[in-house]
Amino acid sequence: MNAEENSRISITFFRLFRVMRLVKLLSRGEGIRTLLWTFIKSFQALPYVALLIVMLFFIYAVIGMQVFGKIALNDTTEINRNNNFQTFPQAVLLLFRCATGEAWQDIMLACMPGKKCAPESEPSNSTEGETPCGSSFAVFYFISFYMLCAFLIINLFVAVIMDNFDYLTRDWSILGPHHLDEFKRIWAEYDPEAKGRIKHLDVVTLLRRIQPPLGFGKLCPHRVACKDLQLGVMGAEEPEGQ
Repeated sequence: MNAEENSRISITFFRLFRVMRLVKLLSRGEGIRTLLWTFIKSFQALPYVALLIVMLFFIYAVIGMQVFGKIALNDTTEINRNNNFQTFPQAVLLLFRCATGEAWQDIMLACMPGKKCAPESEPSNSTEGETPCGSSFAVFYFISFYMLCAFLIINLFVAVIMDNFDYLTRDWSILGPHHLDEFKRIWAEYDPEAKGRIKHLDVVTLLRRIQPPLGFGKLCPHRVACKDLQLGVMGAEEPEGQ
């Protein structure tokens, strides 16, 4: 029985390699390679967007714990044992639900004034539910958070991806005056005395700092830049030999 199960597992494991046939599409379709390269390059800038999201969730979670953390849990409302601001992890999960748009307006109404307070948050000399909890600040709190998540954060992700896609598909044959200004500014860093010469070791670094069409750009890998520069030099020397 064990031998049969092991054979079935091994056969199923080898069938997974059939998925690798899809990789062949990358070598055939230029558009697919461009999209994949755009996706990979976008990961270099997405951590900064993720850091902004973490800061946004942290600030709103702390504010939510201070303002709405004393509301009593009620399973008949949106502030219950699964959705509340009493602890930091619960507050982050609740904000994540609001960021997805899942009944965030109901959560906002559940945090409005007039709600009962949790027994552990009330003073010892008061009766349960005597002091109302909640705040009208919930309107500004939830609307501003949803607006930031729905219109700012998502657009930042889209902007990063579209910027890299535009970089890889842009027509670099158009040369403008700003390209010459960029070339002069960066060249001056490697040739401060204006001798018109720089070290050969700095050529690749210089060209990778200059955007096309005069350079390779920062997104160009160092190995590819060296190869293109070598081909360019060989192409320039060929007419002299003829």
